[in-house]
Amino acid sequence: MHPAGVVSATMQASLGNGVHLALDCLQRVGSNLFVQGWLTWPQARPAPDLAVACGGATLATRLASLHERPDIQGAARNALVAKGFLLIAALDEARAATALDLVVQSGRETCAQPLPEANLGPSVADMLGQSHWRIVFDLLEAAADAPGLDWLLRAGCFGRWLDTVPLVPHGADDQHGLRRIDAIAAPSGECAVAVTLPGPMPEGTELRAVAVLPGEGGSIRLHRLQGPAALRGESLLALYGRLPPEVALPMTVPKLVVELRQPGGGSWFRTRPRALPAPAFLTTLRQLAGAAAAGDTMHSFGWLRAVLEDRQDGLAPLACPAPRALAADTPVVAVLHAIDDPFAARLVLLAAAQIERHAAEILVVGPRPAAEAVADIFLQRGRVPARTSLDLAAAARRGTYARAALVPIDTLALGDALVAGSVDALFDRRIDGAALPALLRLAAVAGTMDGAETLARLAQLLDGGAEALRFGRAEGAFGQLLGDHLAGFWRDAAPGFVATAAHAPA
Repeated sequence: MHPAGVVSATMQASLGNGVHLALDCLQRVGSNLFVQGWLTWPQARPAPDLAVACGGATLATRLASLHERPDIQGAARNALVAKGFLLIAALDEARAATALDLVVQSGRETCAQPLPEANLGPSVADMLGQSHWRIVFDLLEAAADAPGLDWLLRAGCFGRWLDTVPLVPHGADDQHGLRRIDAIAAPSGECAVAVTLPGPMPEGTELRAVAVLPGEGGSIRLHRLQGPAALRGESLLALYGRLPPEVALPMTVPKLVVELRQPGGGSWFRTRPRALPAPAFLTTLRQLAGAAAAGDTMHSFGWLRAVLEDRQDGLAPLACPAPRALAADTPVVAVLHAIDDPFAARLVLLAAAQIERHAAEILVVGPRPAAEAVADIFLQRGRVPARTSLDLAAAARRGTYARAALVPIDTLALGDALVAGSVDALFDRRIDGAALPALLRLAAVAGTMDGAETLARLAQLLDGGAEALRFGRAEGAFGQLLGDHLAGFWRDAAPGFVATAAHAPA
């Protein structure tokens, strides 16, 4: 996890004015030019800027960076600075076979070195495979942000390097010089990593992570985690971040490539985070924050509050559907939930004929034995179809109920309706079936992927308001903070799920 990264230069040239150039790799890949090497220049002069020119015209630069190269420190003598460089430029077809120059500008001095017409050195993938891991991670992070670098992913340029980075469990002790590694992820596109060092954390230590998801045609997609600054403790560093909004929810659990950068060194590893529903994710994050703060409750509380504010701003727009009016003849699906009560089947039997007058279909959600017993009542009667269980993700993806209205009915409400003499009023409040994709996103952000639980929570919210929602045991200030935060998502989204009746045309 601490590779030196030694590379042998394939071409060297003196550019004058004390500037010396060494090329390790020059590769033309499609419409891109990849150049890697190192430079030395007098300490009295500013760090140079790099570009590629063709016939006097400068090509568009996709990436230009200078970095430390431990293997070339011997070149930094006689008042010289030695740095590695990486340069990626846009290369159109008209200039692909034209002479190119590497332009090095330092202050008012400009030098140019003709570049070879043929490719030089190893392939990009092989070059990255033998480079220092700090350099490759910087490029990986840059490729996650810059659309102009996505060709690196399509061409599989990181494959060899990624295969060499150690893969560690999401919760492991004593790994590669680190006392503890924890990694968690939620369907909401959130990830967190916490690293515990064996001793006090040196000043300047940084924790960074890039999420790796499968792309098209066997390629990968990269996303840099976005969020508040990492939480720093005496020996523990905790990083939280969200994937960009364009990532579809619920998110597939990504692999994380993690860098712990310290003065004079670093550690790199890959891990697949432990998948948790959003409430459990935040509870675990709270525990990691408490460990990082080492008893400073205010420190961890303030950081967690910043995380919740960040996710509220970023995730709330994804979970709120737009209210829609439904036509009077929209098919109705009666969703029977909370039916694990011993008397549920008996109540449903008494109300079956009335339910069938309103519903085109019966959906029973809950524990399997109880759900099957209730559904069997309608199957035996044979008047309307009855299903058990709800795969919320599949229903949202296929649009199973997009043209229907869902009416949630629980055992308690059904019993009260029978006492009152009619179940008609239970069908007055309808949920727009086309809002199931939004409900799925809401479940990813502030609930679980269990369809029965999600519908039950929505029904509970519509009946009793956000104060009726419970997310675990809300103990103390931390528990109340998390509970209020999660309930707020449901409260704000609720109006969009309730379908109103469309007015009939005059």
